[in-house]
Amino acid sequence: MTSPAAEPTAAPNPNPKPVLIIGAGVSGLLLAQRLRRAGVPFQIFERDADLDTRGLGWGLTLHWSLPALRALLPPQLVRRLPESYVDQAAVEAGRPSTFPFYDVSTGALVARTPPASETQRVRVSRQKLRKLLATGLSIEWNKAVRTAITGPDGAVTVTFDDGTSVEGSLVAACDGGSSRLRTALFPDHPKHFVPVRLLGVRIDCTPEEIAPLRELDAYFLQGTSSFNDVFVYFSILDTPNNYPSGNGNNGKYTTQMVVSWPVRSGFLGREEPLTIPDTDADRIALIQGLAETWAEPFRSIARLVAPDASVKALELYDWPPPKGLRTKGHVALVGDAVHPMTMYRGEGANHAIVDVLDLAEKVILPWFEGQKQQQQQQQLQQQQQQENGNNAGDNKTAVPDLRAALDAYEDAVVARARPAVLASRQAALDAHRWGRITDKSPLLTKRGMFIQFDEEGMTAW
Repeated sequence: MTSPAAEPTAAPNPNPKPVLIIGAGVSGLLLAQRLRRAGVPFQIFERDADLDTRGLGWGLTLHWSLPALRALLPPQLVRRLPESYVDQAAVEAGRPSTFPFYDVSTGALVARTPPASETQRVRVSRQKLRKLLATGLSIEWNKAVRTAITGPDGAVTVTFDDGTSVEGSLVAACDGGSSRLRTALFPDHPKHFVPVRLLGVRIDCTPEEIAPLRELDAYFLQGTSSFNDVFVYFSILDTPNNYPSGNGNNGKYTTQMVVSWPVRSGFLGREEPLTIPDTDADRIALIQGLAETWAEPFRSIARLVAPDASVKALELYDWPPPKGLRTKGHVALVGDAVHPMTMYRGEGANHAIVDVLDLAEKVILPWFEGQKQQQQQQQLQQQQQQENGNNAGDNKTAVPDLRAALDAYEDAVVARARPAVLASRQAALDAHRWGRITDKSPLLTKRGMFIQFDEEGMTAW
C-alpha cells in the first residue's frame, strides 16, 4: 500500500522522470492531454482492458467547468467537443437546456434552471468524451495499481497487480471513487455510504416514443414522486442524428432511466427498507411497478424497458475530503479519487476538470519548467567554465518545491470540493423526502465552483 518514506526533496534532473497518471477516466485523460501539449513526459495506466469495458456509461452535465475544459485541451480537440454531445442536432438548433424538475406523480413542474446556451452548459456522453480525450494518447491497459511509494530522492515507484513496476516524478491518482491509492493513504477515512438505493437501465425509444419527453427538455429531466418519495431521472445519451447517416442505432434514441428510493423504515409502508432484487426481471418489475404511480409521459417511458434489459444497481457513497488533507510524498489525488459525490447536483465531473487545471498549471508545469531552466543554466555554466576556467558564476535558478505546491493544491481542492460533496449528499437525501424539496434545498439551488454549505445544519432522514 502507499507508505511513503521520509519527506523527499526533488532535485533537478537532466532527464526528468514522467508523471504517472493512474486511471484513464475523464480526469486522467484530460491531464494527459495538457501534459502532452506542454511537452511534459507522462505515462497513463488503466485497470480496464479498453475504453469500452464499462459499456455505455452515464451522461455528464458540464457547466461552470467549461472554460477550464477548453483551456486544457488543444484547439483541435476543443473544435471536436460536439462529438461528445448527447444530441448534436438539438444543440445546433439552439435548443437550450433547462434541466426541469417535476412532481412525477402529478406531472407538475416544480423548478427549472434558466435556459443556457452551448457556451454555458452542455450534456455529454461520458463514453464519447473519454474516446475524444484519448485521441493520440498511448494508454497501458490492464494495469490495476497496487502501491505508490515515494523514495528519499523524490521519485515515486508504482507497482501493479501484475507484478510490474514503474518509476516517475509524481503520481496523479485518477483512479476513481473507490481509489486504491486514497484508501491506502487514508485507511482511517472510509467511504460514507448514502442511505439510498438506485437502479439504472437503458431504454431505446423511437422518435415518436421519446417526443413527449423531449418536449419537456431535449437532454435531461428529473423529478420526485409526491406520492411515495421515489426519485427518477431521464437522460438522453445518444440520438440517430449524431451519426452521418442520420439513422444511428436503427433510428432510435438511446436514453437512460435512473430510479432511486430511500433506505428507511416506513417507505412504501414497509417495516424493513426495500432491497434491490437479485435478477434483472425482478428489477424491471420493481421499476415498472413504481412507475404505475407516475403521471404521463413518465409512466409510458418506463413501460418501454425491454424485457431482456440489463439493470444496473449502484451503491451510493461519497468521501468529503478532510479539512487539512495531506497526502504524503509525491502523490496527488484527482477527481473522484479525492471527492466522490452523489449525482444529485451533477457537479462531480466539473470539479474533476478544475482539479486537473489546478494540478497542471499550479503544480506540474511550474515544477518541470523550473527543472528545465535549471538544467539549461547548469549547461551554460559548464560551457562558461570550459571557456573561462573556473571563474564562471554559480547562480542557480530556483526550482519550485513540489511538495509545497501539492500542499497548496490540496488546500484549494478541499476548500472547493468538500462543501460540494456534502451539499450533494444533502441533495440525495432531500430528493427522497418530498416535503424537503424547496428552493432552499441543495437539490435545487444554483450550481457553482464555490458554494457555501452549513455542515452542522445537515439533516438526515
